[in-house]
Amino acid sequence: MKKVYVLVSIVLASFGSFASQAGSIISIDNVAKEGVGVTVSVKNGETPVKGALVKIVAERMVIGAATTDESGNATINIENYGRQTVSVEVYHTLYKSAKLTALQLENGKTYSVSMVQKGENVKESSEAALVKTQEKIDREVADAEEAAKRKEEALKRQEEHRKEKEEIDALAEASRKETEQAKKETEEAAMVAEEFKNEADQMSEERRKELEDQVKEREAAAKQREEEAKKRNEELKAVSGSLESAKKEEEAAKKAASKAQKLQEQEIKEAEKAAKAKEAAIKEEKEKAKEATKLAESEAKAEEKKEKAEAAAKKEAEKAAKEAEKEAKEAEKEAKEAEKEIKAAEKATQEAAKNQAKLDKLDATQDKLDNARRKLETEQKKLDRKVKKGGNFEKLKAKQNKLDQEHAKLDVQQSKIDLKRKKLLKK
Repeated sequence: MKKVYVLVSIVLASFGSFASQAGSIISIDNVAKEGVGVTVSVKNGETPVKGALVKIVAERMVIGAATTDESGNATINIENYGRQTVSVEVYHTLYKSAKLTALQLENGKTYSVSMVQKGENVKESSEAALVKTQEKIDREVADAEEAAKRKEEALKRQEEHRKEKEEIDALAEASRKETEQAKKETEEAAMVAEEFKNEADQMSEERRKELEDQVKEREAAAKQREEEAKKRNEELKAVSGSLESAKKEEEAAKKAASKAQKLQEQEIKEAEKAAKAKEAAIKEEKEKAKEATKLAESEAKAEEKKEKAEAAAKKEAEKAAKEAEKEAKEAEKEAKEAEKEIKAAEKATQEAAKNQAKLDKLDATQDKLDNARRKLETEQKKLDRKVKKGGNFEKLKAKQNKLDQEHAKLDVQQSKIDLKRKKLLKK
């Protein structure tokens, strides 16, 4: 009996100790569990903007990022979203940065962002073009500095992600220990209950019932804490996965920003190089203009001489034109005669084609007739052999008459074919 009391006291003490420890576990009931997917459409006027970096930021933390496709659309899926207010930030080296603020995302919705070009390429071939080029360089330097600031902010957010990840890992470890402790206490409670059952006959009915109720109550409490620990573990895993996904997106965004900055630096160098080349081109154009002036004066004199020669040539041309007109009339007359001859030839060709088609048809009929004639000749040879061998004379005579009739029919058909062929050949 004393042994039972000691075991029950140990169980109650352990549960009391665990309850005091459980109070220090940080609650994570406020973790977002709702998944959301949105589309960001980026355009410059009516033209889609391809390759723009799109980030969704909540409380200075990137929770989603993507790049626009050929249609200027970027699809972003966020596994856990707590309906908090966010901003949509869009970056592109050729356009001014754009931003949508104070948004509460809705699943399946499309958010439109309009971007403005930073500046036109240098087109003018004058000193003013150099000024515009310098202004463009200044703007691109400012954009490069802005990209550097964004990179620094991204690094800060990355550090914040790391600290939050460490806190989540600590919570997960505490939750794991809590689960193990709950399992251990459940097993101890079961052992106490088993021993209590074995020694139940040594205590009073009222005391035994009291201890049974206490053990059941402790078992239920331990089981409940074990279930709650499992639930917290699952929630921690979801939060950890969401943060890990956001971290990867942040890394991708950081690389894209770094790449954009390098592209901007390259564009600045190319713009400076183009400006120098343009300046040299302007000087060269001035030299060419001087040479062109001299050449123009020389050409003007040559042109006067040419005009006089052209005046004389014009008179000759007019004379030649009259001769050509006369020849043209003669040629027109000859052309009409040739046209008549062509039409007559075409008509003759058509008639010849029709006659040839008829001849081809007669040839086909002739082939059939020749085949039939060969068959009759074969039959005649067979009949001649039978006559030599001897046999029923009346029967053989009847067959001979029949063959003669068939030959006569073919002769009539042959006459018709020959007559038609003669008529066609005369045409």
